[in-house]
Amino acid sequence: MTDVVTLERTMPASAIRVFEMLSQPHNMVRWWGHDDMIVPEHNLDFSNLGPWYSIMESPDGTRRKVSGDVIDVIPPKFIAFTWAWHEGGPDGPRGAETKVTIEINEVDAKRAKMVLRHFDLGSDSARTGHTKGWLAIFDKLENGLA
Repeated sequence: MTDVVTLERTMPASAIRVFEMLSQPHNMVRWWGHDDMIVPEHNLDFSNLGPWYSIMESPDGTRRKVSGDVIDVIPPKFIAFTWAWHEGGPDGPRGAETKVTIEINEVDAKRAKMVLRHFDLGSDSARTGHTKGWLAIFDKLENGLA
């Protein structure tokens, strides 16, 4: 059993463009959150160090908050941030903190390989749930880049 989820995908855009989609607020809200979720409230900005949060709302009106700190940014190659769900809804306390890293490597002028690692997830159900969520986000991100 490993405590990290590692996902890789080659995206149909340059490393610079992938980094822009992953880091800039006006781009992030286009892909943040899986399935049919929307992001009605956030301060998503992974281009600078510091705190971030987002409230994601599902079609049935359920709202969930996740927050953390951007702890490392090396444009256009690397982003690292902490991640914790808030328990019991957006006003609840932060749960256990985990860490996410995203590496971006140029394949050629029109493609970049993205490697996401989500550390310290602890349980099989947490790894399974986060894998499903990140893969759905990868799909939205890839569609936005195509």
